[in-house]
Amino acid sequence: MDTEARPMPSRQLTELLGRALLDKELRDRIFADPEAIAREFDLAPAEAEAIKHLDRRKFEATVARLRWG
Repeated sequence: MDTEARPMPSRQLTELLGRALLDKELRDRIFADPEAIAREFDLAPAEAEAIKHLDRRKFEATVARLRWG
């Protein structure tokens, strides 16, 4: 079990990821230019850095699982 406490994600990051699960165009934009998306959604520096490291294959697999449940 991870004993290191992680901060709660901001409302902005939660909104971004929630919308990205439903919107392929937004997903494409996140992976094409994460820095621009971070500015657009006013993400904190740590959150901006985190979206740069998202794994597209895993994210798309999550989208597929949600669709086919």
